[in-house]
Amino acid sequence: MKRLYCALAAGLMMATTADIRANPLEHGDLVSSPTRDGVTQSIFIATPAQKPAWVIVLFGGTPGALHLGPSGATTLQGNFLIRSAQHWIDDGEAVVLVDTPSDHPEGVDDDFRHGKESFIDTQTLLAKVRERFPNAKIALVATSSGTVSVGNALERDPKIADAFVLTSPVTVSRKGSATIADLDVDGAQSRVLVVSNAGDRCPASPADNAKRLADNRHYDFIEVNSSDGDNHPAGRCGAYSPHGFLGIESDVLKKIQAWLKGQAGRESASH
Repeated sequence: MKRLYCALAAGLMMATTADIRANPLEHGDLVSSPTRDGVTQSIFIATPAQKPAWVIVLFGGTPGALHLGPSGATTLQGNFLIRSAQHWIDDGEAVVLVDTPSDHPEGVDDDFRHGKESFIDTQTLLAKVRERFPNAKIALVATSSGTVSVGNALERDPKIADAFVLTSPVTVSRKGSATIADLDVDGAQSRVLVVSNAGDRCPASPADNAKRLADNRHYDFIEVNSSDGDNHPAGRCGAYSPHGFLGIESDVLKKIQAWLKGQAGRESASH
């Protein structure tokens, strides 16, 4: 009976978590644009206002493919940034979900994210965003492997956006793949924030490496400390773990929002 009770309780908790963190963006515009020869890039744009102050462009983690539809992401919905996207809408900012390009429909690896083709795709989607919101500031916000895409854009063109946010950044190579450990852009060239969880046990994104990156490049740094989901079946690099800021999503995003608005800088916090 005790075993049955525990199983039912776990199932209820998982169902509740799924309900809370389901894909939040039900209204918006699906936009596809040609990028490279024969390739298109799709984004989903959601906004609560005609003239938002900020447009938050979200790059999810592995594998990056959202399979965007008329109601937003249909896959990777559990990713920290994707499941929390409504938070930005509630604060009055526009949100852009970034899918993988049409020549990589099932996802991209970190080496592709680090390459020139990925940068061309990012250039194209940002041109479309600036066309839509000519007076807004743009922040590229990434988590996990998504930080390789944003780090690539930052390194190739530090002025491509007004701010860059790297959460749970990939700084340790997985089987020789690209990372942002050697990101060669100083904080004087661009406004960059690194966000890390001291409880993150994903081998690709240790908190001490994130802090070292921020210190060496003079980026702003925010560290939190949580352990929710530490033993989740998906593993240490899963979305529902400290790596994905499970249970502290709103707090982390509020800190990022305060930083974007110039209300916060380098800090650390525990939860």
